[in-house]
Amino acid sequence: MLNHHLEQMARAIFVDFQKTGVGEVSTVADVVDFNANTYSPKENWDFVNYLDTGNITDGVIEAVQYINMGSEKLPSRARRKVKTNDIVYSTVRPIQRHFGIISHPSDNMLVSTGFAVIRSKHTAVCNEYLYLLLTAGDTIAQLQQLAEQSVSTYPSVKPSDIGLCEVLVPTSEDGDKLRDQFSPLFSYMAANCEESSRLATLRDTLLPRLMSGELSVADLTAK
Repeated sequence: MLNHHLEQMARAIFVDFQKTGVGEVSTVADVVDFNANTYSPKENWDFVNYLDTGNITDGVIEAVQYINMGSEKLPSRARRKVKTNDIVYSTVRPIQRHFGIISHPSDNMLVSTGFAVIRSKHTAVCNEYLYLLLTAGDTIAQLQQLAEQSVSTYPSVKPSDIGLCEVLVPTSEDGDKLRDQFSPLFSYMAANCEESSRLATLRDTLLPRLMSGELSVADLTAK
């Protein structure tokens, strides 16, 4: 609930800028890099933390698969590298909202090739601004319409389709102001998600022990 309010605050700032801000209309393709970094098996990582498309929804990561490269096979789609604040955007059925910002990537993190990994290359356009643009209802509807016209097995878009979306590029001064406004809001949201994940892990660890009688409430309160 708190994250919903924080995101609504960020969206209100975004919408206000779209209505009143001054800038140059461009396309997303002109201000971002798509899929900039790819993992090669020659890098020979010991382990991988892998995010599949179905494991993130509306910015919330539900699960990351830890893969021991010494004993497990890396999924063929685990190829895209991510950096701090990269946007991951599932190219299949945009309406399912499998997208988010990777605020704190895990060590050796790879994401599925089913994502477009989006990173701003424009100094006046922060990734949070792009995320709010690409996850707005009208943008999702536009991309979903394109996906339904595709000839692939599933309704999907290509990075080039995402690149056609229009973006109002702020002036350098306004871009700095927007970054300063968005950054703490998204940081709070990321911290809340991490705390929720930690508590869920703790619950999943302790609940079976409580149910089996191995632990009691008194044991927990004593600690």
